[in-house]
Amino acid sequence: MSNSTSSPINSDLAYANYWKRKELLANSPHFPTKHWWADSSFSEIEQIIFDRIKAKSTILDVGAGDLRIQQKFYRAGFQGVYHTQDIGQEFTYTYSTLEEIDQKYEAVLCFDTIEHLELRPGLALLHQLIDRVETGGLLVIQTPNARCISNPLSWDMTHLHCYSIHDLWAYLTSFGLKVEGYRVIFGKPSRNLIEKFSSLASRLMITRLLGHDYAANIVLIAQKL
Repeated sequence: MSNSTSSPINSDLAYANYWKRKELLANSPHFPTKHWWADSSFSEIEQIIFDRIKAKSTILDVGAGDLRIQQKFYRAGFQGVYHTQDIGQEFTYTYSTLEEIDQKYEAVLCFDTIEHLELRPGLALLHQLIDRVETGGLLVIQTPNARCISNPLSWDMTHLHCYSIHDLWAYLTSFGLKVEGYRVIFGKPSRNLIEKFSSLASRLMITRLLGHDYAANIVLIAQKL
């Protein structure tokens, strides 16, 4: 099967590079945890993302929603072009559909979007996003964690598919992207020693005994080579 970053023609994306992905999954890396919290300032994971793309001159935010990320980037000093796309009507976006976009970007963001599509349309969207990233640029994906013990589907009726970080990492890697990933915990890190020990104990039980994950979201940062 093709290793091109473009969507394979006449193939089922769910099985694209299937055996290559199996090989990758056998040696998938450890994905560290970072925290996210709702605040006007950057959370841990948002700071990591911003540090990776703040020097880019063009950003496309797909599924831009309430424009929160765009506003945070501007407040943090981003001075490049920041375009947005969303089908919603509550805010003003640069584009309403991906088909309107006729240029490539140094960074493409897609936060909390692909889970609203079933598997094959979601994978097709990933390839559309990759096609809009310049060579050397970055694609940043954030989505709920399928292995989180609080799932299925993060209890949101609009979520149609959940992805594990290992599967998404292997999928993107199999198409030639260089991928790093993070498991995202909701809430600020506790400073209370008792709370820290309690949290550690519960996490060990979730991961070691139950085989699940305690991180609610995942983030992948993929470079198009």
